[in-house]
Amino acid sequence: MTLTIKELEALKPADGGRILSDGQSVWGRVHVAKDGGVSVNFFLTYKFQGLKRNVRLGTWPDRGITDIRAERDKTKGLVKSGIDPVQQSQLAREQEEVQKQADRLRLEAEREAELLKIEADRQEAILVQKQRLQQLAEKEARLSVKGLFGQWQRLELIQRADKGAEVERSFNRDVFPLIGEMAAEDVTKAHIQEIVDTIKGRATETMTMVRTAKKTLADLRQMFGFALDRDYIPADPTARIKKARLGADVERDRVLTEDEVIELFRRLPSSGLTDTAQLALMLQLGTLARIGEVLSARWEHVDLTRRLWTLPETKNGRRHDIYLSDFAVDCLKRLKEMTGLTPWLFPARRQKKDQPDFADHVCEKTVTKQVGDRQRSSGKPMSGRSKVVDGLVLPGGRWTPHDLRRTGATYMAELGVLPDVVERCLNHIEEKKVKRIYQRAQYEAPMRNAWASLGDRIQTLRSKASR
Repeated sequence: MTLTIKELEALKPADGGRILSDGQSVWGRVHVAKDGGVSVNFFLTYKFQGLKRNVRLGTWPDRGITDIRAERDKTKGLVKSGIDPVQQSQLAREQEEVQKQADRLRLEAEREAELLKIEADRQEAILVQKQRLQQLAEKEARLSVKGLFGQWQRLELIQRADKGAEVERSFNRDVFPLIGEMAAEDVTKAHIQEIVDTIKGRATETMTMVRTAKKTLADLRQMFGFALDRDYIPADPTARIKKARLGADVERDRVLTEDEVIELFRRLPSSGLTDTAQLALMLQLGTLARIGEVLSARWEHVDLTRRLWTLPETKNGRRHDIYLSDFAVDCLKRLKEMTGLTPWLFPARRQKKDQPDFADHVCEKTVTKQVGDRQRSSGKPMSGRSKVVDGLVLPGGRWTPHDLRRTGATYMAELGVLPDVVERCLNHIEEKKVKRIYQRAQYEAPMRNAWASLGDRIQTLRSKASR
């Protein structure tokens, strides 16, 4: 008697282990899974060469009962043909295992071949890279001086505050015209000496050019030291040139007399300097600040109510507080009417592309150049520069904004201010640590009085200029 689909579907977990008959020597054993699912494993019982055997036909419901019966008929046909289904099934499994093993060996061989190819490609890439690096090293070994400068600027000069702009300007003027296209390794001491001699050859009665020559030599020595460290050159051509042999630096000691300061106040209005540039000079004279510190100052650091101007970053790396005299406060109030709506006391008028308005202050060398342009009484106006070539000429000779700082300090000393106090007002650092700490606490009042006295003296001189 054959089974029906309804009978199979009616099986319950309680029927687990039960033996079912589907007729024609086909029987099935009920199996219950852990999740309670019911299935039936079907077998065919047959005789082959006098031996009784069982062969599996499939499992319901994974295979439908119709497929299981078709498998039954196929298996009986094999028996009638003299073929043992069990042996054939075992042979098929063995062949399948052999095929799996063959597939595994093929995959392993393919993987091994792939790894060998990857390693070969890697070794080839390493060889190509070595050849490329060798070619690059040979090329760099013949770097021109300009090319060497580019490397030095990109790797080391970029760390300077101006990104190497000042050195580049100096080299464009004095170095590149002589040796710029020459291979760096071909530069000799004679070439360096020629550069130094050319700079010194521009000396005038008031400028020896020794300091400029020494600065250029120092920069060249740094650049060729950079090249030597990287084996771009076999030797440093600057090594045998000593700074001391270039001459002694002449320390500037220019101090404007009272008559010259009075004359300066008279000349400023007609000098062609902008009102802000004139105020920058007055602030430097009245506060002893460096011209760069004046031009880069921000309004957020100026407190006119407390009469205090703070320089958070100075040349010596320390904060510096300046107590404002009446003269300095007057200058700052006039300046605030002009630039007080910007972040800077002296905002740049021309901005770089893609920068918002007033994103930066004026160049710190602007006023120094403008003052120099107006002290060429025997010269002609330069293209794009002031026509008032003698607008700031003073009886005592050429002067610079930095001389105003020295002048103010001298006036303080003449007013009886102690040298230590003057040094503190100049923001010079005391070498002895204990004394430096003591000064910080003890010299505030004397410094405040020193600036006030200086302001009164300058105001007196300005009043005389207007008579």
